[in-house]
Amino acid sequence: MALRDEIIPYVDGNGLVAPGLTSGVGRGSDNGPMFSSEYFVMLKKLGQLTDQDKKDFDRLIGACVTSDGLLNRAPVGTDSDQEGPDDYYGVLNGCKQLGNTSIPRKMLWAVVKYLGFLNNNQPGKWTKESFLVRQVQMLAAMVAAAFPSWKNPIHILIRLACSPLFFIAGLVLCVSCWGADPHDSDARRLAWHLMQATKGSSLWCWIGSKIWLKRLYKTYGQEGMRAVAYLYYQDKHPFRRYWVTE
Repeated sequence: MALRDEIIPYVDGNGLVAPGLTSGVGRGSDNGPMFSSEYFVMLKKLGQLTDQDKKDFDRLIGACVTSDGLLNRAPVGTDSDQEGPDDYYGVLNGCKQLGNTSIPRKMLWAVVKYLGFLNNNQPGKWTKESFLVRQVQMLAAMVAAAFPSWKNPIHILIRLACSPLFFIAGLVLCVSCWGADPHDSDARRLAWHLMQATKGSSLWCWIGSKIWLKRLYKTYGQEGMRAVAYLYYQDKHPFRRYWVTE
């Protein structure tokens, strides 16, 4: 079998991928948008992505984003939990890899509209938990996914204007997971998403990505992120076998 077939038992009632087996009813995890984005990214890296997959990504992830750009853990109207940064990183990576610019642009609008407080539970209310732009590198990932083209002068100018964001993102990649325990799979997965979303958008992020990858391979050998996925996902989850580092 291939990833497309093996992922089926890990899809929840919302159509989102979970880190373990699901009953196919209701929400299968707290980070369905991130796990689902990983699935589509892997399809692309394995050379198995189809036009229908792109449409499925737009539909599944789009259903988790409100009209004003706030991301939810599950389709809008079915979940009221406060969203954290994890799903944003995963979704932005997916958007960058699959060429979806509409979702990250909506997210950037939400950043402006709500002054950085991305409170999907109570839009407009300022809370410590919803101030997600405290992670400046996440903003860099939004810009990178929203304006990815090297052929469009406007995209290039916007990224140049956001150079400070990319400098910080590159610096974060340079130091991310430095000295971290080899069993710390969470931090490495999030850093991987940041790297994938930004590495092609800025010299700073490209340099940071190279440094981060060198440290990753030093820790896990040529298995790279596949070894990280092996630690993170439950027994027999296909991500443990199909994960592609670069």
